[in-house]
Amino acid sequence: MKHNRQIGIALFVITAILVFALPMVNVAAGCFGGCDPTPPPPIIIPVTPVVPPVNMDKVVSFNDSDLGVVLYKVQDDASNLKMDVYGLKNHGTESSFLFSISQDDLAAYPKHPADNILLAEMDNVSVYLLTTGEIQVNAGPDSEGKMHVKILDGIPWTKVYGYTVDAQ
Repeated sequence: MKHNRQIGIALFVITAILVFALPMVNVAAGCFGGCDPTPPPPIIIPVTPVVPPVNMDKVVSFNDSDLGVVLYKVQDDASNLKMDVYGLKNHGTESSFLFSISQDDLAAYPKHPADNILLAEMDNVSVYLLTTGEIQVNAGPDSEGKMHVKILDGIPWTKVYGYTVDAQ
């Protein structure tokens, strides 16, 4: 009889454990003791893109909301200097190579021509050799009819200035 009593107590303890303890164990979520079974939110680490600084001695850019041009000062393996001209589209997210103007291209003309000379033109971008010996880059007209102008002191350039001409 004592043996039956011990079995009864053991069954009671096992039943109590099953009734009271198992609801507090959530093995699927890895929780023990009644914790919240929902997983914690992911840890989000903000990443700031690293954008290299623009070297204005080598790059000249001007753009509008719907018009953009970038001029790159480039030196090839033979140390020849030139200006590569790129057009920007879709608010600057796409670029396309337009043309190059080299020192050799400029050598074909007098340093101070009697009239401004068109050196290259493509996709609303034109480059002139001015009577002052400077290089003028025109971009436009943009959607508002404005022309954007940059003037360089040469190729390679050391000084740059610019302005915008209103359509009116």
